[in-house]
Amino acid sequence: MSHPLDAAFTSPAAKAGHVRRLFATIADRYDLITRVLSYGMDARWKRRLVALADVRPGEVALDLASGTGDVARLVAARGAHAIGLDLTLRMIEIARDKPAPAGAPALRWMVGDMGALPLPSATVSLVTTSYGLRNVPDLDIAIDEIVRVLRPGGRLLS
Repeated sequence: MSHPLDAAFTSPAAKAGHVRRLFATIADRYDLITRVLSYGMDARWKRRLVALADVRPGEVALDLASGTGDVARLVAARGAHAIGLDLTLRMIEIARDKPAPAGAPALRWMVGDMGALPLPSATVSLVTTSYGLRNVPDLDIAIDEIVRVLRPGGRLLS
């Protein structure tokens, strides 16, 4: 017997549509859901990710599957020019409404797909993604795109 979710994973296009609909549906409750499901550990995990990233003031950092922007804000708080990119418009709208860290460079928010990043090649020195790679329809394409936008010597932390 097939499960209704089976159709969501029949092709990369089906998975992309499912992921987009899912996150649009939960966007307004995303922060609460993440905190509950992680037993409140999500904030610590995000701080740890940014600490491991060795963020350098003035560098350009791209946070993929940025959701409501927590990691992008933490990166900006360390002086990087952060770009938060998410597949879901509502997530980016929520991220934009949250206050930027005091004294941080301006944050940029973009709606986009990890499989076709809307950035020129070799433009970022750091790419982060907290939970995003698990939802990508085609991981090989996403990794190729990340490599394309990274400057030589750039870093990826996930």
